[in-house]
Amino acid sequence: MLLIAFVMNAQNKDEFNPYWYLQLQGGAAHTIGETAFMDLVSPAAALNIGWQFSKPVGARLNFNGWQGKGALPNNQVPDDVYKFNYAQGGIDFLLNLANLGTYKADRVFNPYVFIGGGAAYGFKNDEAIALEPAHPVSLEKCWDNKLITPVGRFGLGADFQLGYRVALGLELAGNVLSDRFNSKPGSFIPDFDYQYQALLGLKIRLGKKPVPAPVPVPVPVAEPEPEPEPEPVVEPAPEPEPEPVFETFVENIWFNLDKYNIRESEVYKIDNIVRVLNENPKTKISITSYCDVETGTDAHNWKLSENRSNSVKKALMDKGIAEDRITTDFKGSRERPFANPAEKNRVSICVVDE
Repeated sequence: MLLIAFVMNAQNKDEFNPYWYLQLQGGAAHTIGETAFMDLVSPAAALNIGWQFSKPVGARLNFNGWQGKGALPNNQVPDDVYKFNYAQGGIDFLLNLANLGTYKADRVFNPYVFIGGGAAYGFKNDEAIALEPAHPVSLEKCWDNKLITPVGRFGLGADFQLGYRVALGLELAGNVLSDRFNSKPGSFIPDFDYQYQALLGLKIRLGKKPVPAPVPVPVPVAEPEPEPEPEPVVEPAPEPEPEPVFETFVENIWFNLDKYNIRESEVYKIDNIVRVLNENPKTKISITSYCDVETGTDAHNWKLSENRSNSVKKALMDKGIAEDRITTDFKGSRERPFANPAEKNRVSICVVDE
């Protein structure tokens, strides 16, 4: 799923900026035990510090805890439920399921799944310690006011975007802990205890809001000037015909998305340019390269357009054109020679002129 996420991230066209966020949550926890469900429900809270480093994938430091409950099996005493406190921390990795398709920065509903791990610290186990002498078999896992156990975490949730910075979130999490967590042997799967949490909270995006990039103004391609008409003959005697005026020659070299190597289908255009330059030794060529604004950052596109100009220049020099006859320029995605479609702006415009 992570591999699919990174591939989809590369294909999405909307602009994405990594960001930090703070998540505050509160709700309830339930530790599995041998009594009524509601008897083992206790309060829970969490604080998360997250880093969304790509469109679908992020990570967060998770701190949660409050109160846990356990119960003696088979109602051995009238008040068989005992309480203890715990705090746990760890790291979670999150996958935004909505962003596996087309990424939208302003999407309202964002479901996600997560998996992670860490450690838990238990304390204030006084009620179980008081019951243990009378029930040594049932509470054979009882710990003396201090417990450290590894924790495995998994779950799912959903964020409801309320604005650019704030989202309301609902999360269901499962924790797998040591069998000592609730001071007695597990009955669900031996050697493990299980706790489930339902949390509601706010997610607050940190950092500055990005400023939208200015819309580039299309730059028209210069049209060749018309050939001047020959002057009328004044003398009846025939005069020598004027030398022909060279007509500007333009060739567009198209590139694939995020590439600067010359495609096989464009090689014949290089040959056309070489032929014109060889037939007209007084001419020179100017190469200006562009990128489409719909993909890539400004800095990436600036370098990509420079590489495209250098790629065409090298192809001409490899076929014998002198370097002093070649001028290169590049505009990145700041200028667009063509309005539509976007693919036409992945181009090097080559102009041969005297």
